[in-house]
Amino acid sequence: MYRLLTHNDLDGLGCGILARLAFGEEVHVQYNSVAGLNPQVEMFLAKEDKEETLFITDLSVNEQNEKKLNDYVQHGGEVYLIDHHKSSLHLNEYSWAAVEVEQANGNLTCATSLFYKFLIEKGLLHAKKSLEQFVELVRQMDTWEWEKNGNLTAKRLNDLFFL
Repeated sequence: MYRLLTHNDLDGLGCGILARLAFGEEVHVQYNSVAGLNPQVEMFLAKEDKEETLFITDLSVNEQNEKKLNDYVQHGGEVYLIDHHKSSLHLNEYSWAAVEVEQANGNLTCATSLFYKFLIEKGLLHAKKSLEQFVELVRQMDTWEWEKNGNLTAKRLNDLFFL
């Protein structure tokens, strides 16, 4: 079983869609505000269920949960934190965190693009042109590149999700 705790914006929704495609009914997706994440992490850790893999995307944990998650992993739990915010870069010191702000080509990242890459690399999802297009629209919206590129499709996708 899998649990995804992610942000309640388009980038977080993109991660939720990818999780459903990768894991189907085996994933519980929960969308959180920035303030809502840490209580959810605390509830997850209180269960002490090492059978459930935890994914955290597009959000970062506080220092207290950072230490608790590391302890959880050291005692056999499986956690992956995937983020793109500069404020989370310090988490890269942990084996369970992957924070990348910018790609090698200079493009800014988003959680959806990083999660997609992770799922493909782990063989949990197969690359598809339609998914790549979706991920790129989310990335452009989340990084505001849609404005620079005049990509109204990315803006429309965001508008669609928040009608």
